Amino acid sequence: MLQVIAICAGASIGALARWHLGLWLSAPGQLPWGTLWANAIGGYLIGLAIACLEAFPQLDPVWRLFFITGFLGALTTFSSYSAEVFHLLHTGRWMVGLLWTAAHLLASITLTAAGWYCAQAWLAKFSGSAV
Repeated sequence: MLQVIAICAGASIGALARWHLGLWLSAPGQLPWGTLWANAIGGYLIGLAIACLEAFPQLDPVWRLFFITGFLGALTTFSSYSAEVFHLLHTGRWMVGLLWTAAHLLASITLTAAGWYCAQAWLAKFSGSAV
């Protein structure tokens, strides 16, 4: 039961964060910047999380469920991204749709790596060695 509560709590926070990013960054008729930022931030945070989980394998698995499955699962969104790209393609904005696809992929993967390397540097600084 604790696992379900952890996932639901994390997902609630992640969904609210994504919703607020959308309200803050996405204006009607404009590119949906909120979704791009949610996926980019989520990429960075998952990179941090992966490195920290590798460094602290003794951490209770419920935290992984809370943060990765719940929070990041709700913050990042493949379905909204897919719908937004489909809309761009369906309305004849092929080049924008392809560039938007590239932006999501590059931002998310690049920031995942950046998050992992930042966590590695932070962990090395405080432990005296790389993880």
